[in-house]
Amino acid sequence: MSVNNNDKVAANLNTNNTVVNSNVAMNQNISQNTVINSDITKSTSINNIASNTMINPNIIENSSEIKIGTIVNDKYEIIESLNICTGEADLYICKCCGEKYVIKIYRRHCAIKPEVINILRAIDSPYIAKLIDVGLYNDLPFEVLPYYENGNLQNKKFSLEELKKYIIPCINEALNILHKNKIIHKDLKPSNIMLLDDNKGVAIIDFGISSVVSDENTVLVTKTGMTPEYSAPETFKNLFLEESDYYSFGITIYELFCGYTPYQNMNPEEIARFTTVQKIPFPESMPRELRNLISGVTYFDITNRDEKNNPNRRWTYKEVLNWCAGKEQVVPGEGMGVFSKNNIPLYKFLGNDYNDISSLVDALAINWNDGKKQLYRGLLSSYFKSFNSEIASICTNGEEEASKYSGRDDIIFWNVLYKICPNLDNFYWKGKRYESLPALGRDMLEKLWQGNNLDCKYWDSILENKLLTSYLNMIQTDNKNLRESASALESSHQLKNLSNHNKKMNYYTMAYLLSGQRILNIENKRIKDIYELNKYMRELLDCSYSKFEKFCHKMVDYNGVLDVQLESWLIAIGKRKEINSWRENLK
Repeated sequence: MSVNNNDKVAANLNTNNTVVNSNVAMNQNISQNTVINSDITKSTSINNIASNTMINPNIIENSSEIKIGTIVNDKYEIIESLNICTGEADLYICKCCGEKYVIKIYRRHCAIKPEVINILRAIDSPYIAKLIDVGLYNDLPFEVLPYYENGNLQNKKFSLEELKKYIIPCINEALNILHKNKIIHKDLKPSNIMLLDDNKGVAIIDFGISSVVSDENTVLVTKTGMTPEYSAPETFKNLFLEESDYYSFGITIYELFCGYTPYQNMNPEEIARFTTVQKIPFPESMPRELRNLISGVTYFDITNRDEKNNPNRRWTYKEVLNWCAGKEQVVPGEGMGVFSKNNIPLYKFLGNDYNDISSLVDALAINWNDGKKQLYRGLLSSYFKSFNSEIASICTNGEEEASKYSGRDDIIFWNVLYKICPNLDNFYWKGKRYESLPALGRDMLEKLWQGNNLDCKYWDSILENKLLTSYLNMIQTDNKNLRESASALESSHQLKNLSNHNKKMNYYTMAYLLSGQRILNIENKRIKDIYELNKYMRELLDCSYSKFEKFCHKMVDYNGVLDVQLESWLIAIGKRKEINSWRENLK
C-alpha cells in the first residue's frame, strides 16, 4: 500500500468530521453543515471548526495550549503541536526516552472513562493503539498514545486486493478483541484507523467516546458523540451494539475503495431517514464480492441479531472472517444473493429436479431456448413469488421488457440469469458455458487457428450486445484495464459496414485480450515472442529463399496489409507503436 509522507499524523481520535451530539444550536458563522452546541464557551474558536463537525456539549472553557519544550508529567517533552481539530482535546507530538508519542490533553475534566481505560491498558494487540499512559496536566486528563509515522487512512483509496489482504482482516480482529472485552468503539472511520509502520497492517485508535457494555447482550443505550455518515441506523435512536461498529466498518470500507461515503452530501437527519428504508447505493465499479461484504455488515435490520443461524442479520466477526477466506455465505436481505445447496423449493425442468439456485440457473442457461420459455411463460416468476419476492420481481420485469422490445429476448434472458444469481462465475450465452472469459478466449484462438468460421456469428452477437463489459461489471469489475479494452473492442464492432478484414481483426483481438495468451500460430508452429519469430524466419531463409519469400508475402501482402493474426499478435505483445511507425515509413 502506498503512503503519502505528507499525510503523517499522529495516532489519535476525533479528527475532522468527528463528534456528534443532540440539542444543538445553529450559529451563522459556522461553515457549511457544521453544528455547534450552545453550551460551548467563547474559548472554542468557531472559525477553526471543520465542516461536518459537531462538538460535544460538555467542553469547558479550559484550554490545554502548551509551549514547545514543556515537560508533562515529568517525562513527556512537547516537541510539536498537531493542527488537528478534535473539538474535545489538543494534540501534541512528545518525546520520552528517545521515542516519539502523541499526547492528547482533553479540555474537560471527565473526558476519560475509567472503565474503558482499565480495559484498554490491559489489551495488547498490534491492531489496537496501545494506551501507554494517562494522567492529569493542569487538572485536565491526558492520554499518551503511539505515534504512527504513516498517518491515518483519511483521504486514501485502496484496491480490493489491498483491502482484502491488509486492512479488512486487521480491523476485523481489532473489533473482535474490543467486543470480547466489552468495549464498543462507536466512532470507527478512516481518520481513526492508522497505517502501521510496515505500510501493510492498520490499527484502530480513538476511544474517547467508547463505552463498556452494560449487560451480557452487549446492548448499550446512551447519548454520545458519533459521526453520522458512518453511524448505524439504531445509533440515531441512542442504541449502540457490537453490530453498530460493524456498520461503521462497512461504510469505512466503502469510502476506502470509492474515495467517498454513500451519504457524503446528506445532513444527519437525512442520513437517519435514509438508512432505515434504503439499501446502500453501490457504484458499478465496485466488485461484487466487496458489495457482498458491505451489504452484509451494513444490513439495517438487527431484530435477528441473536439468531446465529438466521441469514437475515447483520454480519459481524465470523462472517467477515469467512468472507476473507472466500467462503460462501448468504448475504442478509438478498435471499438468494449467495447460494448454498438445498435452499430453494424443488423446481422441475426438463425432467430434472433442482433445489439450489445456481444449478437451476446453469440448467436454464445451457438449455437456452427451453430456459427462455420458463421465463417468458411466467413459470419462473410464479415459482419465486412463493418465497422470494425480489427474484420474482426480476423475472416479471424481464417478461414485461421482452413484450415491449422485440428481438431482445436473448439479451433480456441473459440479464435475468445474472440478476437471479449474481455470483455466477461462468460465462453463459446462447446455450454455451465457459468457466471464465479466459476460457472463452482460448476457445476462440483454437477455432481461429483451425480456420473454423462457424462461430463467427456467435462472437458477433457477444460483441454487438456488449456482453463482455456487462459481464465484467458484474463479475470482475476490479479489472479496469480489461473492461476498458473490452469496451473499445465492442464499440469498434458496432461500426457500420465493417469489413471482413476488420471483423477478423476484432476476433483475434478479442481472443488475445480474453485468453491472456501471446502465441502466434504459423503452419502449426507456435511462436511466443519476436525472438522466436526471427529465428523461424532465419530457418526458412536458410532452407529455401522461395519459402522465405512466400512466408513474407503471407505476413505482408503487396499492398502493405499485415496478416490479421500477425497484427493482432504484435499489438497483444505491445508492438502497436512499431506497427504505426512502419506504416508511416511506407507512405
